[in-house]
Order: sequence, then C-alpha cells, then structure tokens
Amino acid sequence: MSVKKETCHQTGKDNLPTKTDLLQQALVVIDKDHKKATTNTLKVAECFGKRPSDVNRRINDLNKKGACKIAPAYYLDKQNKRRIFYELDRKNFSIVVLGLTGAKAEKFRVEYVEQFEKHIAELLEWKKTRQAVIEPTKMASDSIQWLRLELEKEIPDSKKPSLLHLHIQRAIKKSATGNSNTDREEMTARQLKLVEWLEVQVHDEIERLKGVGLPATSIREQILALLKGE
Repeated sequence: MSVKKETCHQTGKDNLPTKTDLLQQALVVIDKDHKKATTNTLKVAECFGKRPSDVNRRINDLNKKGACKIAPAYYLDKQNKRRIFYELDRKNFSIVVLGLTGAKAEKFRVEYVEQFEKHIAELLEWKKTRQAVIEPTKMASDSIQWLRLELEKEIPDSKKPSLLHLHIQRAIKKSATGNSNTDREEMTARQLKLVEWLEVQVHDEIERLKGVGLPATSIREQILALLKGE
C-alpha cells in the first residue's frame, strides 16, 4: 500500500513553507514521521472557493467559542512576509468546514472526508506493519550480538566487531529502500515489510552458519554478501 507523505519544500526565513508549497500539497497529506494526516487552510480555501482570510476568521471564531483549539502556523507570501495558516486534522477539519456553504462546498466536503478516511487507514496499516518488525529485529539483534562477541575473539584488534550491527542494519535499509540512511519512521509499509523479511533472513542465516561451525569472520562476510545480493 503506497503512502502519500508530505513533501512540502521548506524555504525562506525560519524555514517556513511558501504559499505555493502549501497549495501544491495533496488534499490530505501524511507527515514524514507517519504520526498524523492533515490538510491546510490554504488548500481548504482554494477548494471551497473561499478566501484564506475567511477560513482563518472562522477558525478564530471557533477558537473563541471553545468549539476547537487550533494553533496557527506560518507561511511566506510573495513579498516574503509571514502569513497565518492552520493545519487541520480530520476532527478539526470537520468542525471548520461544517458551516461552509457555496456551490463547491458539498462536493469538496465529501472528497476531503474520503481522503482523510483513506489516509487514516494507511496510517493504521503502517503502524501495524511497524509493530510487526519489532520482534524480528530483536531476534536478529540477538544473533548479531553473538556474532559480534565471536568476532572479538577472532579479530580482537579490528573495528569490524564494534561496527557489525551498524553495517548490517545499513545493508538492510539499503536493500529495502535503496538508501542506507533511511529512518524506519520514514519508510513505507511495503519497505517495512521488506525490513521484517530481511531481519528474519539475517537471524536464520547466522544461526544456520553457526550450526555448521563456520568461523565468525566467514559468517560476517556471508551475511553482508547476502544483504547486498552478491
């Protein structure tokens, strides 16, 4: 399942997004850490045929009435001046747009709700997959720890034992995502499933090679070659 993540280009003072950045986003975006699905009020105003100031005014009124509590964020306009916008999760989006009227309102209200439902389902799937990787990672870590201790006996003056876990994890990430520096929180559900499978392969292969009495240095070489697809 593909996950659309927020790719808003940050620019200008204080690394604020521009109006163009915000308007180029999808209707609903998932942040890069897979923590939330949101829309922004510039996008809401554009799609509902409203002025951003009208949407902001409605939010201010709702905040004053205690109907919601939405903190402002800022973007840069064409004159490089800071302007207010708001990020809305599904709940706040529903509160804000409930009273919006006009020819476009009903159509886009339905479309936004469908997008939120889709992306929230993707977030739940991602979190489920992320949780599933934990146990295989622990198993692989135990096997890697054993291999590290054996390497220290065979090559005590080498840095390879202390770097073993780092090298294996980087190789796993590169095999799953194409980039050895990709953080797991930024991976898609599909990439996490690949990581899960690779962690199992590492554990099983170390245990198999250990069982046939191979030297630790040879096991290390074979594991790294396996992950590199050699």
